[in-house]
Amino acid sequence: MGNIAIIGGGPAGVMAAIVAAENSKQPVDITIFDKGRVLKTILYTGNGRCNLTNNLTNFKELASSYPRGEKFLYSVFSQLDVPKTIKWFNDHGLELYIQIDNRVFPVTDDAHTVRDLFLSLLNKYKIKIKENQRIEKIEKVANKFRAYTADGVVNFDRVVIATGGNHKNPKIYNLVKDLGHNITELKPSLFALTLKEPNINKIAGISIESANIDTYFNNKKVYTTSGDFIFTHKGVSGPAIFKTTAACAFLDFSNDKPLVLKINFLKDKNFDTLNQEIIELVRDNPKKNIVNLVKQLIPGGIADYLFDKHLLNPDKKAAELSKKERNKIVNMLVYSEFCAVSPVFDSEIVTAGGVDLKEVNPKTMESKICSGLYFCGEVLDIDGFTGGFNLQACWSSAYLAGIGAGGSRHLL
Repeated sequence: MGNIAIIGGGPAGVMAAIVAAENSKQPVDITIFDKGRVLKTILYTGNGRCNLTNNLTNFKELASSYPRGEKFLYSVFSQLDVPKTIKWFNDHGLELYIQIDNRVFPVTDDAHTVRDLFLSLLNKYKIKIKENQRIEKIEKVANKFRAYTADGVVNFDRVVIATGGNHKNPKIYNLVKDLGHNITELKPSLFALTLKEPNINKIAGISIESANIDTYFNNKKVYTTSGDFIFTHKGVSGPAIFKTTAACAFLDFSNDKPLVLKINFLKDKNFDTLNQEIIELVRDNPKKNIVNLVKQLIPGGIADYLFDKHLLNPDKKAAELSKKERNKIVNMLVYSEFCAVSPVFDSEIVTAGGVDLKEVNPKTMESKICSGLYFCGEVLDIDGFTGGFNLQACWSSAYLAGIGAGGSRHLL
């Protein structure tokens, strides 16, 4: 009977352990080591609802949602894609539903349901759990892995590292480095942004739907996206901002060199179409204050803020509006500039960077440097956009790692 150490008791580590137990051709002894509480992190995913995946059924389209790891994931997702992942959860008794935006959740809308399923499977397969137990060191001796724990030294035949990512604490990667692997540069990803503009707190809590955002750095366009976002007391957050920060994770923006967000608050309109619309509004409402006409197009608080920012008189009657002023209003609605100077502290969701993918076999998740060593989850240099993509990478990589570590090549 072989034995396997799973280092990390998050979603990836637990998935790998269960898959190894289910598919191993011979009896296998599996132990999960976690520095804290097993599956604690899954309770916070999807705002507590657990956004398990995103229903993109074409694996190449799915892989395009990862700023880091796209080509590596072609092989991973070709073996365990979204439909197979959904089937795995359904086969294990978890009923799911798909939202209109393609995000997938348990029907309970409660992450505890997912955690309870995993805990029941760990119990079913008699997988040992060592909580609050950090592995201090692992070394390869002959064909065995020697793990140094608080309780002493334990030998294992195979090891799966699923310690997650943490750009703030590079020490968590020491186990990987000690086994001969390189770690790429680490940065936060999927975070809110602090804006340089004064009095931004005045519009905190106002949401914008379906905006278009062009992002510039050093006077060069670096990313374009669209979607919803929200103004906060410090800046901006929400899905469109998270996409932007994922794409720009490795840009060293600052107060002196900001990310410039050029926001079209009216995604489906350009300068010409909006200009004509405002001409018609002015013609039909000559006695109204111009700011009240603009409030028919965007939230009132944003209109007030933009008029103040651009030194426009909100009380001017529509009939008195000059062409120059009208052009200025149109520009501020379809191409309004905001300067992002830093991430909002502690707002980041994932880490960009990790185990160098050139050193990992994408078909098995086994190390190319150290046989019997496997990786899965966020410890790898893989990160995706919000919407279930990071958990999908977790499930797929963990499934392959579990198959490999368990000594089976059975796939769904």
